[in-house]
Amino acid sequence: RLVALLDCLLAFARVAGKYGYSKPEVTDDFTIDIREGRHPVIERQLPLEEQFVPNNVFLDRDEQQVLMITGPNMSGKSAVLRQTALICLMAQMGAFVPAAGARIGILDRIFTRVGASDNISSGESTFMVEMHETASILNNITDRSLILLDEIGRGTSTYDGISIAWSIAEFLHENAFARPKTLFATHYHELNELAIRFPRIKNFHIATREVGHKVLFLRKLVPGGSEHSFGIHVARMAGMPRSIVDRATAILEQLEKKRVGE
Repeated sequence: RLVALLDCLLAFARVAGKYGYSKPEVTDDFTIDIREGRHPVIERQLPLEEQFVPNNVFLDRDEQQVLMITGPNMSGKSAVLRQTALICLMAQMGAFVPAAGARIGILDRIFTRVGASDNISSGESTFMVEMHETASILNNITDRSLILLDEIGRGTSTYDGISIAWSIAEFLHENAFARPKTLFATHYHELNELAIRFPRIKNFHIATREVGHKVLFLRKLVPGGSEHSFGIHVARMAGMPRSIVDRATAILEQLEKKRVGE
C-alpha cells in the first residue's frame, strides 16, 4: 500500500513539473475559480506547432451559477466543460492541476450529460437515454454539485428541445433546495434570453473569426452569447459535396428571412 501511494504521488509530481501544473487551493466554500485552465489530455495530443488555448472559468452560488455556453461545432465548448471537471477532480484527489491557478470549493458529485448513446436492447432511444440521465441528475443535485450539460434536447424536434433545455435551466436556477454550479453548452441561441430573466445565469461563447468564407475557431471563452452555429461550415470541412453545402446555405438564408419576418 505504501509503495502504491508513493508511486501515485511521484506520478503526480512528475506530471506537474513536466507540464507546468500549479497547486490548487481547496476550500470549504462554494466557488470554482480556475485561471487559465487547460485540458490535461488534449494539450498533450496537439500537433507540435499548435498550442492549447487556456480559459478562465468562474462559478459560484450567488452571482454566476449557470454558464450558458454557445458557439460552433468543434470550437471547444466540450473541452471547456470537461477540463473544468477534470481540474476539480484532480484538485480533490491531491494533484496539482493544469492551470495558472485554481480555487476549488469542495464538490460532492460531478454530473455529466454528454454524448449520444442508445439502449436498443431495452427499447430506449438516444433521446430517452438522454432524458433518463438528465432526470437522474436533476433528482440528485446539491449545493456542492458540478453539472456539465452538453447539447441537452438535441434528440427531438427543435421546439421540443428548446423547451426542455429552457425549463431545465430555469429549474437549476429557481429550485428551492440547491444551487448547483452548471456549465450548459448549447446550440440553441434562444437560451441566451435566460440571462436577461435570471440573475445567476450568464451568457458566454467560444470566440470565432470569419475570414472570407472561412471560420477560424479561436478556442477562447468570452462573455456574451453567440448568434451563429456554423454547422454548414463544419459540413464543408467534413467533405460534404459542394452542391449540398450550397443548397443548405440557400435554405438557411430562406429560413432566417422567414424567422425575421415573423
